[in-house]
Amino acid sequence: MLTKTRRFPPGVEPRHVIELHDFLPYRVHLLSSKIARPADYSLSSGKVVRARDWRVILQLASRGPLTNRELATMVGLDAANITRVVQYLTELGLVMTRASKADRRKQIISLTAEGAAAHDEIAPQRKRVGEQLLECFSAAERKQLFTLLDRLEEHLGDDDNESDWE
Repeated sequence: MLTKTRRFPPGVEPRHVIELHDFLPYRVHLLSSKIARPADYSLSSGKVVRARDWRVILQLASRGPLTNRELATMVGLDAANITRVVQYLTELGLVMTRASKADRRKQIISLTAEGAAAHDEIAPQRKRVGEQLLECFSAAERKQLFTLLDRLEEHLGDDDNESDWE
């Protein structure tokens, strides 16, 4: 961790400096970047799944078919990026889309059999990473960590309570 303070050029004097160690958005972002490594997964088929693609595959495997809006909310990407990820995964044959029965303008995205196989290939490795991350905590600390994360999520609220499925 960088602890040395560097001098600014003459006339540059930030007045409202944020102490990064105590700034939660920075810390969460930094941890997220470290946890998401590696950025790409090479499947046994030779296809490459990027970290953001994996997040979409993970949601679809865990929750079943979802709309673009639901995926965007769940993985923290905007609509344009979700559209690109879904298009890429469709080209790879890992997801398929269909029009919603309730609103033909909306797409329902789901895994294909090949997408489920890709999930099953990547998931054990990612699960091991998750377990390794928690090794530094006791069982009580793990429970407390997840309780605090739940509270923070509840405090932040749900950006999109409206379900637009089917």
